[in-house]
Amino acid sequence: GRDWSALVKHNQPDFDVFAIDANLPATGPFTVTPYAHVGTLNNNLVVNPVTNQVYVTNTDSLNQIRFEGPGVHGGSTTQGQAVRHRITVIDPTTGTVSPKFVNQHVDFTQLHTDPGADHAAIDAQKQHSLATLLEIVVSSDGSTVYTVAQGSNKIGVFPASVLEAPNFATQYDPTVGSASYIPTGRGPSGLVLDEVNQKVYVYARFDNRVEAIDLSSGARLQALAMHNPESEAIIEGRIFQYDANLTSGNGTQSCNGCHFSMGADGLAWDLGNPDGEVTFNTQPSAVAILPAQPTFHPMKGAMRTQPLRGLAVSGSMHWRGDRVAGHFGQD
Repeated sequence: GRDWSALVKHNQPDFDVFAIDANLPATGPFTVTPYAHVGTLNNNLVVNPVTNQVYVTNTDSLNQIRFEGPGVHGGSTTQGQAVRHRITVIDPTTGTVSPKFVNQHVDFTQLHTDPGADHAAIDAQKQHSLATLLEIVVSSDGSTVYTVAQGSNKIGVFPASVLEAPNFATQYDPTVGSASYIPTGRGPSGLVLDEVNQKVYVYARFDNRVEAIDLSSGARLQALAMHNPESEAIIEGRIFQYDANLTSGNGTQSCNGCHFSMGADGLAWDLGNPDGEVTFNTQPSAVAILPAQPTFHPMKGAMRTQPLRGLAVSGSMHWRGDRVAGHFGQD
């Protein structure tokens, strides 16, 4: 709870989106307008052709929250709330940056690991959740916004007027608005709006196919599979990285939240567990070189997210190797 700002002799800017005046000569000088605090990982953006507002799909990483345990002793936990998914609205006229949290229906205080947890109630939240918002498009009349949710196998549909409203948090209820969401194949990552024929074309990345979907009914009209040289293990294993419905109780969290596209978010997280116990390090390499069996303390301090690429040949790793026995010490 203490503010250490006065002792930190460095100010790190948080500029995420830059507007460049395209009417200037190619040799410049260029006019660049930065917009700060748009999101942690900004995935795509689009301009509303009528209101001129800019919509940016992004995540907000909550690495200021500490610990991965139940939070009894430490008073906080990242369980269920490590990353939040948003659409940020930028007003180029005023310079206002307004993040819109799309999963405000989720009760992040309810955890599957809680004694006596109502698992059915927690799971019921999934049908209204959107995770990993990527490509985003706007109807030609500026009234409707569409965005694919790769971690939810859906297209989120929002009225532009509601998305731009200053009171979005109180005006938009996902348990009601989700009735307009459109189901897709696995891992949607791109879409094209065909207003003339009232269709939307979606690239379902994990199924490796293009789907034609009727806008009014949400029915899949056609699915065109494409050649895929990947092995079955990669294809079926991919969902464990990206599918938030599979890997979280509330449908908002997946490995991709921090290890985006198998990379890393560049952030430091304090994922120790004040309620944990000292465990033994059973890695053969550690046991072989030390006279006594080494241990892992449950409090490990802040460590940076590691990329997941190349882990198959990197040994047992979770920053310091404490996941040798699997997730939360279970094989």
